[in-house]
Amino acid sequence: MNSGIRRSAISIAGTAAVLAMAGCQSTGQTGPGAAGPSTTAPATGSWVLSVPDSVMGLSRIQPPAATLKTIMATLQQAAGPLGVANNTPVVGVYDDPQYDVYVVVAGYNGTGFDPAKLTAAESAPPSFENVNGTRFTDNHVTIDPGDHGGTAGCSSTLGQSGGMAAESTACMWMTTTTFGGVSYVPKPDLRQMVYGTGPDKLGPVMRTIRAQVEHRG
Repeated sequence: MNSGIRRSAISIAGTAAVLAMAGCQSTGQTGPGAAGPSTTAPATGSWVLSVPDSVMGLSRIQPPAATLKTIMATLQQAAGPLGVANNTPVVGVYDDPQYDVYVVVAGYNGTGFDPAKLTAAESAPPSFENVNGTRFTDNHVTIDPGDHGGTAGCSSTLGQSGGMAAESTACMWMTTTTFGGVSYVPKPDLRQMVYGTGPDKLGPVMRTIRAQVEHRG
């Protein structure tokens, strides 16, 4: 999602690295939600997003107001360049007690979406920026969208300061009638962090969740 939002979500100070949006990645660690890849098949007709009571066995909850506000701001900024922000938002927040994080599913229903815009965004070359001594690297990659077709990709922002590093990742998909994304959000208590949730891990999770929240209209 929007790199500025993801950057503001990464704070690295001393020996602490805290992510306020999405998951972080650390070599050799395993994160939540392992799922196998899906094969791609063309999607015909209209797809519609909904938020069921559970995904991947996780229950939907009402998050704290501040968390929901951040999620909505992130969704709107991610959707703006794709031309879908003026449509109907769909947001579901699911509790993962094992990893003490929220699994966020957020997107829009509408018509006339252009999936090629997501492909273009996720095909952008890496970009770099230094902010207050922290070096940020934005990376993008296109991925298999899954059985529902359309296009898909993941965006990651890596923050590095001294010997500390943290990576925030969101994976998204788009059809002509839906735009959706999946990310991990640490809970306000920040007692645990999420490891191993780069595109190689979060991509399969996105496909699994997509199959449970997207249906024919």
